[in-house]
Amino acid sequence: MTGHPRVIAHRGLHTVAVENTMEAFELALAAGADMIELDVRRTADGRLVILHDHAHAGVALDSCSLEAFAERTGLRPPLLSDVLDWAAGRIALDVELKEDGYVEEIVPLLEGFTAAGGDLLVTSFLDPLLAKLAALAPTLRLGLLLEITALWAPRRARAAGATVVLPSMGLVQESLIDAVTSAGLELIVWDFMAADHASLLSDARVAAVITDDVPGALAARAALGG
Repeated sequence: MTGHPRVIAHRGLHTVAVENTMEAFELALAAGADMIELDVRRTADGRLVILHDHAHAGVALDSCSLEAFAERTGLRPPLLSDVLDWAAGRIALDVELKEDGYVEEIVPLLEGFTAAGGDLLVTSFLDPLLAKLAALAPTLRLGLLLEITALWAPRRARAAGATVVLPSMGLVQESLIDAVTSAGLELIVWDFMAADHASLLSDARVAAVITDDVPGALAARAALGG
């Protein structure tokens, strides 16, 4: 890696817009983010949409159609296909898969995005899901998310076919950074806040930071000359 870490907008710029919406994504792009992180789930009628939580306003996404979900909650999540079309040629994406069960359906969409020149990282906390993706679409760049433990992180990533390890800031220690990068894996940290973790922006071993405070991270990076 060269230069300073990329700044990834966590669920778009959701400090001023509803997270995981087209408005939040547009604002992240306008703010200068290098990449947008978003979450994929599936409705009961098989639509792949962008939503972080399993349910909203007490309604489970996988219990109804997209139209019924929108009517009952007042929130209509954007379709993954629409976000991919919007991002093509404009900004890189970190697509997190929140659940298993639709790997075969999502692969053509993701491969189409990358085949057209799109910059894409596909991430998940689920090792078996990543392994399925690696088998079905070996050209996709995959990342293993970590939150509870970083034990055997490089080994787990390799076994799942991932080339990127993404620990939460609570897990980030010198020993983990060294273990991941020494194994030839890329390191991206999430839950990054410039006010607390700015020193990581000058660490050449950190490829990117995922943050809720895009302006703060960009300002801190600029102060370092990045």
